[in-house]
Amino acid sequence: MSHYAGGGRAGPDAGCSEIVLNPTSRDQTFAEQPFYLRSGHDTSFVVLHPAAAGSGAAVILCPPFGWEEVSAYRMLREWAGLLATAGYPTLRLTLPSTGDSGGTARDPGRLDAWTSAIATAAAWLRSDTEVPRIVAIGMGLGATLAYRCVALGGDIDDLVLWSPASRGRAVVRQLKAFARLEGAESFTGLPVPPPLADDEIEAGGFLLSAETVRDLEQMDLAELDFPQPARRRVLLLDRDGVAVDARLVARLAEAEVAVTTATGDGYGLMTGHPQFGEPATRVFDAVADWLMETTPGMPGPKSVADPIGSESTAPRAPSAALARLEDPDGAWFERPVTIPSPGANLAAVLTEPSRPCSDGVCAVLLDAGAVRRVGPNRMWVEAARRWAHRGIPTLRLDLEGIGDADGPTVAYSDDALLHEDKLLAQVRLALDYLADHAIGSRFLLIGLCSGAYWAFHTCLDDPRVPAVALVNQRVLVWDDGLEPSRYLRILFTERPSLSRIRRVVTPRLALRVLAWALKAPLRRLRRLIRTDGDGAAAAKPDELLSRLLRSDKRATFLFTEREPLSNELERAGWLHRLQATGRVTIERVPVADHTLRPAWAQSQAHAALDRALARELDPTGPATDSVASASASD
Repeated sequence: MSHYAGGGRAGPDAGCSEIVLNPTSRDQTFAEQPFYLRSGHDTSFVVLHPAAAGSGAAVILCPPFGWEEVSAYRMLREWAGLLATAGYPTLRLTLPSTGDSGGTARDPGRLDAWTSAIATAAAWLRSDTEVPRIVAIGMGLGATLAYRCVALGGDIDDLVLWSPASRGRAVVRQLKAFARLEGAESFTGLPVPPPLADDEIEAGGFLLSAETVRDLEQMDLAELDFPQPARRRVLLLDRDGVAVDARLVARLAEAEVAVTTATGDGYGLMTGHPQFGEPATRVFDAVADWLMETTPGMPGPKSVADPIGSESTAPRAPSAALARLEDPDGAWFERPVTIPSPGANLAAVLTEPSRPCSDGVCAVLLDAGAVRRVGPNRMWVEAARRWAHRGIPTLRLDLEGIGDADGPTVAYSDDALLHEDKLLAQVRLALDYLADHAIGSRFLLIGLCSGAYWAFHTCLDDPRVPAVALVNQRVLVWDDGLEPSRYLRILFTERPSLSRIRRVVTPRLALRVLAWALKAPLRRLRRLIRTDGDGAAAAKPDELLSRLLRSDKRATFLFTEREPLSNELERAGWLHRLQATGRVTIERVPVADHTLRPAWAQSQAHAALDRALARELDPTGPATDSVASASASD
């Protein structure tokens, strides 16, 4: 039985966006309040989902780590909305040094910083909502950290732990295995990159420092006392049939905590890919059932002690959330932004320098496909903050159905949907917003994959965009048959191998190829009767590239190895023609990874993007007439 239907609508506050969920989310409406919380020296980006009616409890959602967090972000947003409509005020937490929060992966004391961030969020939530009980729901590493927070005195009453690990070394072991698999795929037949620093781990494009690895390996939850067990409840969820950690179950049973175990089917679907993820509705409903079992008058545990680094008092969220962030090179300001758009408001984070330059240049970083505004492997966050030191304001933008923007929770199950003209209109609305608020007048657009597609077409059509940086753009014009035909070409023209066949011939791709083949007669008929219209959908790739040649626009194309568009442009002679203008630069990173997951590849891409920004800041500088290759020393 679902307990999420029939919830009311929370009254809007200043600075909040009205979010409408898709029909599969029970068509509820709620208000979101994004802001920042300080915990010691760290800053966490959080989003509050207020509840229309009190239920006696409030919830903190503690995310998993790395690629799992990126993939689950939109699903956790829906879960938070459903909890809010059921009467549970819910705070979505982004851990320090991840996502839009402050800090970097190599900052010291990350394990304690993550634990303190949860404690601070709990203290703020209790103060803001004045509810009798606080419940932390954690996934993966987030579940492990929530348990640790309670054990160290965090002001949390009950726990829902989805796939926690009692030993941190189990987390490290899984990440190391993931990293080895990725390394084998990304550099096959290519120069081996310089190694990471000793004992660091890079998995799924996300780094754990040597100190964080050591701290995790030394962590054992079963050795920690669980304070005031008689007053607490814990729900343990398995992971798609993989049993919950037996040591953790035994430790809680020994402490006489009220423990319930349940199936956690859907973890993989929520954390597999941000474009194709699915909400784990059975788990959502099971957790709702468990939450309703709490006796309304049941007193919560009294705080034993302030946990490591926690704040004694937690401020209320300001209506205009603004964070001052800093690193050894200086300080900058960040704030979440809502951009009105017909039918689906857009979400963004604006990074503003403490000393902006005066020439009107503003960078706009677009979603990398369905990956939210933090960009591939958090690269957009790093670039925005680095550019703030140069006086450049930067907007990290979520288009409809991505990140925190309005729209369906699962909006892009078909790649074609990422190439619709309405998304180009939304990019232009974001530029209007920046111009209207005097944040910028000349815009450098940066995107990866479909984000590069949006940047390319916007640049051609909008005079306010003199330059673009296009990272691994896949298509110039969308065609339903393009991707299947490319995969078939790879399969049959490159040297065959079992690993390549397994990687290329996925069930989803096989269905797409079959559908493409069955529609071939219809496509031929359409070509016979079609009359080309205006707009990008009807334009030919050659026509678009010719427009770029005739314009005074500057463009940087950055390609990793084996990118299909790069190969196609080179075979057709377009790369040479574009470079000959002196306004187009071709950059290459020698790694076979579309989203630049290896840390070494990210450093190369950052250097290339910095050069693109430098060319925009000084457009009269020397022209680039040769292919640039990112250097390992950058």
